[in-house]
Amino acid sequence: MNLEDISKAFDLDKVQVYPLDKWTPDLSGDIDIRVTKDGRWFHEGGEVRRKPLLRLFASIVKQEGNEFFLVTPVEKWRIQVEDTPLHVISLIGEPDTGVSAVLSNGQVEPLGGNREITLTKLDENDIPVIATAQGLAARFLRSAYYQLLEMGELTESGFSIRSGQNLITFAL
Repeated sequence: MNLEDISKAFDLDKVQVYPLDKWTPDLSGDIDIRVTKDGRWFHEGGEVRRKPLLRLFASIVKQEGNEFFLVTPVEKWRIQVEDTPLHVISLIGEPDTGVSAVLSNGQVEPLGGNREITLTKLDENDIPVIATAQGLAARFLRSAYYQLLEMGELTESGFSIRSGQNLITFAL
């Protein structure tokens, strides 16, 4: 499996949601792809910089236990993930009308309702993380974290951010 084959198999110009739960091929092996804790993807030691390809990879990541895979209808390749496979790259919207997280796979996840923001420990720092509709954790990159802090407020019960009618609170 090489990057050119992947590029040809998918429409890289569109953000898509793939039916990963229905794609259950046998393990094809390991592929030298690594997702760093700061959201960068490396293939065979070189950083992947093509945004459409990065968005595609992030769209076809599947987690099974503590392992991560790139999955297509006929192939399943194990990859290495240092922290989370998805990342929140920015926040859009306004607290009054609703805030959404833009993910590294191009999808937009509304904050609010049952959506929780949790804190995880990474390199001695607490990092906000959300669970995505894809079933994966997405860690806030630094710029999105600063947006979160700007939109939120410190309350008696912790740090809160308003998203439409919802108030999301997490302890600091």
